Amino acid sequence: RKLALQNVSLQIRDGEFVAIAGSSGAGKSTLADLILGLINPTQGSVTISGKPPSEAIKEWSGAIAYVPQDVIIVNGTIKENVSLGYPKECTNVKEVQRALDQAQLIEFVSSLPNGVDTQVGERGAKLSGGQRQRLGIARALYSNPRLVILDEATSALDGKTESEISAAISQLKGKVTVLMIAHRLSTIREADKIIYLDNGEVISIGTFSELKQKVPAFESQANLMGL
Repeated sequence: RKLALQNVSLQIRDGEFVAIAGSSGAGKSTLADLILGLINPTQGSVTISGKPPSEAIKEWSGAIAYVPQDVIIVNGTIKENVSLGYPKECTNVKEVQRALDQAQLIEFVSSLPNGVDTQVGERGAKLSGGQRQRLGIARALYSNPRLVILDEATSALDGKTESEISAAISQLKGKVTVLMIAHRLSTIREADKIIYLDNGEVISIGTFSELKQKVPAFESQANLMGL
């Protein structure tokens, strides 16, 4: 039986922006699930600051955040959506605004008559796709995490919105460790390093320009997108 991932050995440093790229079925989501502790490796180990992921998540509550491919927006205010999971009476408006600012959404929210108390509608109907996605990033950043894992969800968004989300993620470089599962290469040009997977194995690790030189499949995908 072929393993979903094999011979994977890598280190992610504090504050790095690291992307996981590769064709569909290459093992990108499996690697993210291992780092999140959702599955355990059959061999070897995964550690976050020296601890297994499940222990790290328990010990440092809020230090590890995840932005799924499809962000769930609840029928409530922007403030309630950012601080989702925390008791309403404990919501810190300044921290909500900081998270919105980091997610490049503060300008939009400030322009609304009710600001952070604006209702978003059923499933965020009053927001655009890009705004919903950035609201998901703001929610992840509300707890002041040290590690953010993003299952990048820009494939359904237009180019302008995608570049806004890329800018929001690039802003985090050096402040937060960012790990992004990349479905589209345009969002990872600024990554410190890209881990390129194929058939469950790490083919190459390098910057965007380095991978273009070393991995023909990566180069052709980048050329197709005009990158």
